[in-house]
Amino acid sequence: MPRIYELPTHLQVEDQLIAGLTARQLVRLMIGASLAYGAYDQAAWLPGEARLVLAGILATVGVLFALLQPAGRPLDQWLLAAALFVVLPRRLTWRTGAVTLARPHPQQQGWAELELQPEWLETEPDRQVRGADAPSSRPRVFRRLPW
Repeated sequence: MPRIYELPTHLQVEDQLIAGLTARQLVRLMIGASLAYGAYDQAAWLPGEARLVLAGILATVGVLFALLQPAGRPLDQWLLAAALFVVLPRRLTWRTGAVTLARPHPQQQGWAELELQPEWLETEPDRQVRGADAPSSRPRVFRRLPW
């Protein structure tokens, strides 16, 4: 009787927790709500209408960051991509100093020795495995087992 295995096909989909929102969206909503409350509560030096407008703007920004996903990407990733675009250079220049790193050392003449000579070969444990009287240059023979 053949075995049947279930293969998950929705590995790139985030789990929905509350009201169809993912954990990441819920965290962004909570951050926006916390910033809005903090601005309303801590900006006591502003008039009440200005505090309310500031809290509303912060709450709206939190909702936009949580729910709006143009091209399947959240707004914070778009914001990071825009910041990197502004900060990183768009034009690369060739520097001649990099070429000197690739040149061989002036004292080295001819070809470099490419024969590998690891230090761990012919150590004491290697001799013990093969036997003290066995020659070290003897080739090893591998035989296929019958089972």
